[in-house]
Amino acid sequence: MSDQMVQAEERPRETSLRDLYYIFFRHKWKLILFFLAVVACVAVVTFCRAEIYRSQASLMVRLGRESVTLDPTATTGTIIPITQSRESEVQAELEILRSREIAEKVVDSVGPEAILKRPAKEPAAESRARERIEVVKQKAGAVVKKLRDFLVKHDVIVPVADRDKAVLTVMKNLDIGTSKDSSIIGVSYEATNPKLAQQVLAKLIELYLEKHITVHQTPGSYPFFTQQTEHLRARVAQFENDLQDLKNKTGISSLEEQQRVILEHTGTLETEIDRAEAELASSQARVQSLRQTLAGTPQTVVLASTTGFGNYAVDLMRDRLYALELREQDLASKYTDESRQLQEVRRQIAEAQELLSKEQPARTQVTNGLNVAHQQIEVALLTEQAALSSHQAEVDALKARLAYAKAELRTLNDSGIKIKASMREIEIQEANYRKYSGNLEQARIDQALQTGRISNISVVQPAAIPIKPCRPQKVLQLLLGLLLGVFGGVGLVFVCAYLDHSIKTPEEAEERLQLPTLASIPRVHADRVRPAGWWGKKAKKWAVPARVREQYNAFRERLLLQSAGAGETPRVLAVTGSHPGEGVSTVAANVAAALARPGDGHVLLIDADLGHPSMHRIFRTKLAPGLADLLKDGEAARDAICPSPVQNLDILSAGAPNGDPSEIFSSGGLARLLDSAKKNYRFIVIDLPAVNKASWAVRLASLCDGVVLVVEAERSRREVVQRVKEQLVESKANVLGVVINKRRFRIPGWLYHRL
Repeated sequence: MSDQMVQAEERPRETSLRDLYYIFFRHKWKLILFFLAVVACVAVVTFCRAEIYRSQASLMVRLGRESVTLDPTATTGTIIPITQSRESEVQAELEILRSREIAEKVVDSVGPEAILKRPAKEPAAESRARERIEVVKQKAGAVVKKLRDFLVKHDVIVPVADRDKAVLTVMKNLDIGTSKDSSIIGVSYEATNPKLAQQVLAKLIELYLEKHITVHQTPGSYPFFTQQTEHLRARVAQFENDLQDLKNKTGISSLEEQQRVILEHTGTLETEIDRAEAELASSQARVQSLRQTLAGTPQTVVLASTTGFGNYAVDLMRDRLYALELREQDLASKYTDESRQLQEVRRQIAEAQELLSKEQPARTQVTNGLNVAHQQIEVALLTEQAALSSHQAEVDALKARLAYAKAELRTLNDSGIKIKASMREIEIQEANYRKYSGNLEQARIDQALQTGRISNISVVQPAAIPIKPCRPQKVLQLLLGLLLGVFGGVGLVFVCAYLDHSIKTPEEAEERLQLPTLASIPRVHADRVRPAGWWGKKAKKWAVPARVREQYNAFRERLLLQSAGAGETPRVLAVTGSHPGEGVSTVAANVAAALARPGDGHVLLIDADLGHPSMHRIFRTKLAPGLADLLKDGEAARDAICPSPVQNLDILSAGAPNGDPSEIFSSGGLARLLDSAKKNYRFIVIDLPAVNKASWAVRLASLCDGVVLVVEAERSRREVVQRVKEQLVESKANVLGVVINKRRFRIPGWLYHRL
C-alpha cells in the first residue's frame, strides 16, 4: 500500500448534510419499523398494565418524653452523656415503620388473599377494546402461572408461601420517607384497589403507633423499681442505727470539731517546739563560738614592746651586697654573660641576698602579762552553758506534749474512719434510694402513658382513599414511547451506518481505494439492463434506460481520456469483481456495447467465466463452441466467434469446459488468442469471474492492458475490495478504475438538489 493511500485512509472524512440524509433514507424502513414497534409495545404495556392507586398519610415526630428523658433502666448504672439529634430520632422511627414485624402483622390482619389477589372490579359499562385488553391480561396471567408451576415442579424456583408473598408485597409497595430538616414522615401504599390501599395503610399506622409505645418502654420496670426502692429504704435505716451506736461508744459527738481542736493544739505545740529548738540551736551556736574564741585567745599578752635597736651584721652584709652589685655592673660592661668572672659575681650576689632576707633589719624588746579578754570569754561561756540546759529542757517538755496530742489524734482518726465509712455507706444508700425513687416515678409515668396510648407521634393526615390512579401515567408514557421510538430509531440508524463497511458512493470508492470512478451505474430492473442496440421482439422492453446509457458513454469517454493522458490506449480490458453477484457480466456487456460505436472499429467480447457463463443468455447466442473449446481443441476462431445484435460487437462465448478452468488457461493459449484478435478488433473486453471465486482470474487480468473493478454499491465491503485490488496490483495488472454498479439514490431528487 503506497504512502498516498495510507495518508488518504488516515485523513478524516468530512461528513456533509447529504451524508446524513443518505443514512436516514437508506435505513428509513429500519427507523420506521423500530419506531412503530417501540410505540406499539409502549402502548400495549401502558393500556395492559393494571391501574395502581396510592393511599397517603403523614406522621409528625414531636418533642415528647421519648426525646427528653431516658428509659428508667438506662440510668441504673454509669451515665454517659449522649447527644441525640432530631435526624437520628426520625431515622429510628423510619426503621420501625419499615420493620418486617409490622408488615407481617398487617398481612395477618388484612389477610394474604386480599393483598395477593386482585379484587374484582365493580361492574361498569366497558368498551369492547377494554374487554379485549382484559382477556389478553387473563391469558397472559394464565401463561405466567403455568410457567411458574412448571418451574416449581422441576425445582428451578423455590415455592414461597402466600403469607410470605403478601409480606414481601406489602414491604415492596410501601413507601416511607421524609424531607431534609423536617419532622414530618410521609407514608404511602400502592395497590390495585383504592380501598385495599387505604385499609392496608391505616392498619399499618395503627400497628406502628402500638409498636412505637412498646419500643420506648421497658416491660416490668415498675415492679422492679418498687422492690429495689423498699430494699434500699431498709438498708439506709440500718446503717443510720449502726452509726449512732458507734458515736455513743467512742464518745464522739462531732468528729470534725474534735479533730479541729486537736489539730489546732498540735499546731501550737509544733510552733512552740520550733521556737524552742531555734533558741536551743542559737544557744548551742553561741557556746560553740565562745569555745572557739576561748581556744584562740592566749592567757597572757605582751604588755610593752620596744623597737629600733640596729643589727650590725645585716648592715655589713648589705654593704657587701652593694659592692658585689657594682662589681657585676663593671664586669657586665666588659664581658659577656658567659664569662666566668661575671657568673661568679652573680652567684655571690644571690647568696648574699638570700642571707640578707633571713636576717631582721632591726631588734625588738617585749614585756608579757595576763589577758583580760580571755577571762571575760570564760565568764560568758559559763553563762551561755546554763541557758543551753534550760532550752533543752523546754524542748523535751514540748515534744512530750506533742506526742500525747498526736496519740490522741490517732485514736480519734481510727474511730473517725469507722464513722466516715458508716456515713459514706449511708450517703451511697441514700443516693441509690433517691435514684431508684426517681426511676420508680418515671416507670409509673411510662406505665400510665402506655395505658393511655400517649406518645410523641401525631397523625397529621390519616390514610385516605385515593380518587384516581397514580400509575400508569398514560399520556406521559406514550410521549416517552414516542421519544424513545424516535431517538432509538435514529440511534439504530447510526449504529447500522457505523457497522456498514460497504462502498456506497463514487466518492467513498475513490477515497478508500485510491482509484478513479469510471462509471456509476444506477440500480434498475434486471430485464432492462441490456446492451444498447439490442434488436428483437422485446427490444423496447429491454432497451437500456437513458441514465444508464449516459454512464456507460461517460465510461467510454473517461477511458479514452485517461488513455490519452497516459499514452497508448488500452485495447484489452478485463472486467472483474470481488465476489459473484455484483453484475460483472452485465457491466462487461454494456462496456463492450459502448465501445462498439459506429466508426470506431469492431469490439470483441470474451466470456471467460467458464464456471458460470452468461453472455450467451444476454445476447441469445449459442454456448458452444466457445472459449473453452478454442483453447482446448484449437477450433477455428471464426466458428467460435459469433456476431451480436449490437453493431460492431462480436461475442466469444465461454463454451462448455470439460475440465478445471485453471488448467485450460495455463497453456498460454489465451495470450496467443489475444495477440491474434488485436489484429482484427480495436477493443477486446473480457468478462472475468470474481477474484475471490477463481484465483486464476488474477493471472488472466495480468495479460490485459487494463482491468476494470466492478463494485456493487451497498454490498461490496471496502476491506474485501481493497484486498482484491492489492492482489491485482501484486500480479502487475493495470487497474484502471472502478465501476459502481447498482447504485441506489436514496435521497429524492427534489431534496438532493436543494442540499
